[in-house]
Amino acid sequence: MVLRPVRPSDEAAVGRVAYQTGFFGDSAARYFPDAALFAALWVGPYFWGGGFGGFVAQQGPEVVGYVLGSPSPLLYRRAVLRVVAQEARQMRALRTGWPYLWRAARWPGPHADSMRFPAHLHLNLLPQARGQGAGEGLLRAHLRVLAGAGVPGVQLATTTENAAALRLYGRLGFTEAARQVTPLWIPWLGHPAEHLCLTKALNPPEP
Repeated sequence: MVLRPVRPSDEAAVGRVAYQTGFFGDSAARYFPDAALFAALWVGPYFWGGGFGGFVAQQGPEVVGYVLGSPSPLLYRRAVLRVVAQEARQMRALRTGWPYLWRAARWPGPHADSMRFPAHLHLNLLPQARGQGAGEGLLRAHLRVLAGAGVPGVQLATTTENAAALRLYGRLGFTEAARQVTPLWIPWLGHPAEHLCLTKALNPPEP
């Protein structure tokens, strides 16, 4: 297993990992039938100007995991708008994935203070890469880059469904900032999911 900084040429491979793990570690096909559009929306902004300090885990020639993040909500939103504009021109967003997108807009997850925790991150691993320390390696590498750049703090979104990830985040010093139960996932999960916002201070201000 090799951990290395993400490259522009990794976008397609990272998008495949995102889609294969986008439903609580399993394939997002259950709720989002268009794999290309899913990758564009979930991964594209980090490759279109919104990303910073990303890393991938690679086994042989295959990318099997990644951590992506953005140091600034404004930077990320601008990249999202660029991606959405590109996809809208192809009219794909109007015919696929609409049930999930509508529900996600209606029931957004909780967030922490963007002044104290302006950065956010996403971490995903394929099944064959789990249990080998890759997740912790990726996360530590990304946090070092953020801290070195002077970012004051980072937040992430997860759910109580992801017990292994919660243990990892806890070991690395993330704490719960907000918790919210919403009906977003009921059509695909069969019950409400409890969304969590976790935060970690990287460069706390001097007292």
